[in-house]
Amino acid sequence: MVLPLSGHQRPGSQSAESRAVPTSSRARPEAFRSRGGRADTDVMTTVSASTARMWPPDRTARTGVSGEVLAALAVLSAGVLPALLVLPHDRVVVDVNLPLLGWLPLGVAGVLLLDRVPRSAVAWAAVVVAAATPMAMLLTALPSSTPAAAVGPWWLTPLLAVAVAALPATGRSARRWRGWIVGWSVAAVGSAAVAWQLGTRTTFGVVATLGLLAVAATLVASAYVRQPRPPVEPLVDVALLVGVLASGVVAGGLMWSFSERERIFGAEVVGVLAAAVTLMMATPAAISVRRGFLARRYGTGLLTPSDLTLLSGGLRTTGDPRALLGTAGELVAAASGVAGVEIVLDEIDDRPGWTAFPLVVGDERVGTMAVRPRDPEGLEARQEHVVRQLAPTVALAARAVDLAVEAQHARNDVIREREAERARILADLHDDLGPALAGMSMRVEAARATEPSEELTALAGDLTACRADLRRIVSALTPEPLVGADLSGALHTLVSSFGTADGAVVELEAAGTGDVDGAVAIVVYRFVAEAVTNALRHAGPSRVLVRVCQDGRSLRASVEDDGRGGPVVPGVGLTSLGTRAREIGGRLDVEPGPSGGLVVSLVVPGWSG
Repeated sequence: MVLPLSGHQRPGSQSAESRAVPTSSRARPEAFRSRGGRADTDVMTTVSASTARMWPPDRTARTGVSGEVLAALAVLSAGVLPALLVLPHDRVVVDVNLPLLGWLPLGVAGVLLLDRVPRSAVAWAAVVVAAATPMAMLLTALPSSTPAAAVGPWWLTPLLAVAVAALPATGRSARRWRGWIVGWSVAAVGSAAVAWQLGTRTTFGVVATLGLLAVAATLVASAYVRQPRPPVEPLVDVALLVGVLASGVVAGGLMWSFSERERIFGAEVVGVLAAAVTLMMATPAAISVRRGFLARRYGTGLLTPSDLTLLSGGLRTTGDPRALLGTAGELVAAASGVAGVEIVLDEIDDRPGWTAFPLVVGDERVGTMAVRPRDPEGLEARQEHVVRQLAPTVALAARAVDLAVEAQHARNDVIREREAERARILADLHDDLGPALAGMSMRVEAARATEPSEELTALAGDLTACRADLRRIVSALTPEPLVGADLSGALHTLVSSFGTADGAVVELEAAGTGDVDGAVAIVVYRFVAEAVTNALRHAGPSRVLVRVCQDGRSLRASVEDDGRGGPVVPGVGLTSLGTRAREIGGRLDVEPGPSGGLVVSLVVPGWSG
C-alpha cells in the first residue's frame, strides 16, 4: 500500500535557471545541513545551468491583447476567409479541398502562440502560411477549367516553412517542441503524398486535414505547456498501446481460426472473447511496465508507510536530530530520481545547477530544500511535481528537527551553566572554606598543646570531620582523577584501583576520548565506577571489560562481565546515573552479555568529539 503525497501550493515558478526564493548572504553552520542522494551521485558538485529561455516565457506582466496579435488576426482573416467563402461545390473538388478547412486552425494556433510568445518566428510562419496558401489555391483554381488543379500534396509543402522556423531553438523545452513541430510537419506532408498516390481524392483530403490539425494542436500545446515530455516517453506509451492491441488481435485471430478449423459454433464470438480477455490481461501488464520505466527515470514518486514511519520516528530512534534531514533528503532523492538533495534550516546560498524549494509551515519559513538534477538544464516536469508534493512533508520534518536542535542547545546551555556554578562552588570551597577550616584546626591543636582539655579535643575531632566532609563534597562535584587529567587517564587510574591478586581481572579499552570533558566526562567516569563496582559486588565475575569509544556520532561506554547475570534492580547509584545521563541527552541500557553475564551501556548520542 502506498499513500498519496500531500498537495502543496506553488509559491512561485522554479527552474534550474532561476529560483523563486531569496538567498542569504550568510550560510547556516555545516551541522545544520544535511544531504541526501543516491550512492553514486551524492557528491555535492556544482554545475552550470543553461541560461536558455524557457518555452514559453512567463507573461504575467502583460495584460490585454497586443498589437502583434491583432496584426496576425488581420493577416489570417485576409487570407483565409475569401478562400472559405468560394469553396467549390463539385463533390470531388470539395473532397480534395478539405485541407482548406485545416489551414484556419493552423493560423489560429499561430495567433495563440503569438499571444503567449511574442515575436515568435514559428507563430508568424504558421499565420503567414495559413493565410497565403488557401489564397494561392483559390487564385490557381479560379482561372482554370479544372478546379482540381488547385489541389495535390504539393500544396502542403508550405507547411515545411513552419518546421524550418522551429529549427533555431535553444534550451531543452524549445528543442523538444522543435522536434514535435518538425516531426508532425514532415509527417503531415509525407502522409498526404502517400494518400495522394495510393488512395482516393477523398482519402487525400482527410489525411491532409488531419495532418494540419496535428501541427496546429502541437503549436497550441507549445504555447501553454512549459515543459513537454521527453520524446522517448510518448514512444514508449505508443509501443505499449500497440503491443496490447496487437496481442488482442493475435489472440482473437488465433482462436477464431482454431474455432473454424474445429467447427466450433460461434467462431466469431470465441475470437472476440479471446481478444477481450487478452486485452484485459495485457493492459495491467503494460501499465506495470510503464510504471517501472518511469520509476527508473524519475524515481518512485511515492511515500510508502515505511517511509512515513522512518520520518516520524527518526527523532526517537536517532540521537542527533539533524540526521533526520539526511533521511528526508534520501527519501526525496529516491522519490524524484534527482542526483542530490540538501536540506538546510535556513535560506541557502545561490548555487548554479541547483533548484531551491522553500520549506514553509503555516506562515513560517523553516528551511530550504536544494535539489540537484541529473540533467544540467534542470528538473523534468514530473520530477518538479514530485518534489513540490514532498515539500510539505519535508517542511514538517525540518520544523521538528529545528525544535529538537533548539531543545538540545537549551539543554547544553543548562548543563554549561550548571557546570560553571559547580566550578564556582568548588573554587569557593577549596580556596576559602578549606583553608579556613585548616587554620582553625591548627589553632585548636596549638591550644591543646598548651592547655589540654576535653572541649578542645572534641572541637578538633569535629573540625577533622568537617574537613573530611568538605573533601567528600568537593570530590562529588568533580572526581579527583579528572582534575588536571583527561578522561582516558582517569579511567586507567580508576580501573587499576579495582585490581587485586585474587579478584576479577578488570580491563579497559578506550579510544577517541581525548576531547570528552565537562559534564559528559563526569557522567562517563561515574558510570564506569558504579557499573564495575556493581559487577564485582553482585555478579562474581572472573573478568570485567570496560569499553569507551565513539560509535558513529555517539559516545558509548559499556561494562561487560562474565558473571551470574540475571535481572538488575537499579539502586541509588544507577538511578542517579540514569538521571544525569538523560540530562546530557544520553541513556542507560542493560542487556545480557555474550558470555552469560550482563552488559551495561551508557550511550550519549550526537557526540562527535
